[in-house]
Amino acid sequence: MSLFVLSLILAVTGVVLLTVPGLLATRAMAVAAGTLALVAALCALALSTAIYVDDDKGGIVVRKFGPDLPANRVVAVNGEKGPQAKVLGPGWHFGFWPWLYDLNLVETITLEQGQVGALVALDGKSLPDGTVYADAWASAEELLDGEKFLANDAKGYRGPQLTVLTPGRYRYNPRLFKIESKPAQVVHVGEVAVIKANAGPLYAPPAGAKIEEVNGSPLVPRGFRGLWNEALLPGAYNLHPDAYQVVRVQVTKRVYTYQDDKWSIKVRSKDGFTFPVDVRVGVEVSAIDAPRLVAILGDPDKVEKNEQEDETFSRIESMVVLPLIRTSFRDVAETLTALQFIDSRSKVESDATELMRKELEKYFLHTDGVFVANIELDHTEAGKALITTQTDRVVAVNQQQMYTEQKKAQIERASLVKAQEEAEQQRNVVAAAFKVQVMEQQAKAREAEAQGEASYIAITAEAKQKAYTSMALAIGAEGVTTLELFKLVSDGKIQITPHVMVTGGDAGGTLNALAGTILGHSAAPAGAPAPASDAAK
Repeated sequence: MSLFVLSLILAVTGVVLLTVPGLLATRAMAVAAGTLALVAALCALALSTAIYVDDDKGGIVVRKFGPDLPANRVVAVNGEKGPQAKVLGPGWHFGFWPWLYDLNLVETITLEQGQVGALVALDGKSLPDGTVYADAWASAEELLDGEKFLANDAKGYRGPQLTVLTPGRYRYNPRLFKIESKPAQVVHVGEVAVIKANAGPLYAPPAGAKIEEVNGSPLVPRGFRGLWNEALLPGAYNLHPDAYQVVRVQVTKRVYTYQDDKWSIKVRSKDGFTFPVDVRVGVEVSAIDAPRLVAILGDPDKVEKNEQEDETFSRIESMVVLPLIRTSFRDVAETLTALQFIDSRSKVESDATELMRKELEKYFLHTDGVFVANIELDHTEAGKALITTQTDRVVAVNQQQMYTEQKKAQIERASLVKAQEEAEQQRNVVAAAFKVQVMEQQAKAREAEAQGEASYIAITAEAKQKAYTSMALAIGAEGVTTLELFKLVSDGKIQITPHVMVTGGDAGGTLNALAGTILGHSAAPAGAPAPASDAAK
């Protein structure tokens, strides 16, 4: 403002110097001084309209004079007096007469990583009926441009905006927008996020198509108002934290264990015995079915107090798992006696699993099975008595089976001994048969040998006879006999010389002869014929 007053003074001074003669010594000096004053006045005037905005701030211009703002409007767009929609950027700006405009410097806003900026417009057209959030803009930059936002043909509505600012630094008009930093939506591993959109366009299905409804809630595609039929997978999402209601659903397996006196499942058998059963069941929901589960239960993992149980449970356990596991096991127990329930554990698990699966499918849940741990039939006196009776019966049956098996063993042993004896006798029979065959063959061999020997003797005798006959014809029968005798003597087969000769007639001759005979036998070789004993007198 001071520059503007100075420019006026300089301008008046210049005009006076140029128009009033005699103010200076010469006319030339007056013209020069007047011209210089006018130039200075123009420079001061130009500088008086300049405003400067720092690089970390924005400039909001407030017009002092002009038409009044329309009713219910707080920011000017068409030269009305009041705060203007346009935000001046950093640097010098000219043409803002200090008597007509004031400048307000405002801070920029910085959104850190993991944060989003939720906007509320303080001016603009009224939201249509039934609309809570203004429709999203193509970009945050267009939204923050006040002149575009408030243009007559624009979709700038006052109130909460569906568009959010992503992390970064923004220069905005605080007379037009209110910005609040809020956490971005982060979906962690092991969960999905089911979105219930409170803003956005309404979904109109194509001709002939139907909207899937679960528990009376329509499931719409992503981006439309309503419960989205597609859950958000793990990651970070820049969604308006108020416009979109996020329900986090655990997609990892939930394991529920019911045991000990308080939580084990109480069942009643067909024969009237009541006893607890320790049970474990695993339940899970897929990411695809998570929106359907939310349509039925709302927030399935929300922990709340169950007044009937006087305990806190997740909603899915309180409303689905616990009632179903109790019902399934009680239904199975009603079809079996207590002892059958104990003896057929695998059948109990299989039947209970089948019942659970059918019921869980109604909630779009899945299970890998129901498993039985302890069956505490001895929890009551009646159960203990039944177990004792059954134990005695089993012992008796086992003993009877043992005796039967021992009897079978003895029978088998006798059969084995008999078989071994028969086998031994059979071996003897076979050995005897072979022996007979051997003896028969030996007899045949001896017979053949004898026949051969007889043939040999006959042939030899016949040859000798022919030879003797020939010799007899040649030398006579006596000559042949004499010749054969000499041959025998020559071969040593006939002994003509005594081994022991006793001479003399004395009394010792007999004893000498006996001693000589004994010595002769002793000296004779083994197998040799005993020597003949001759006595000479």
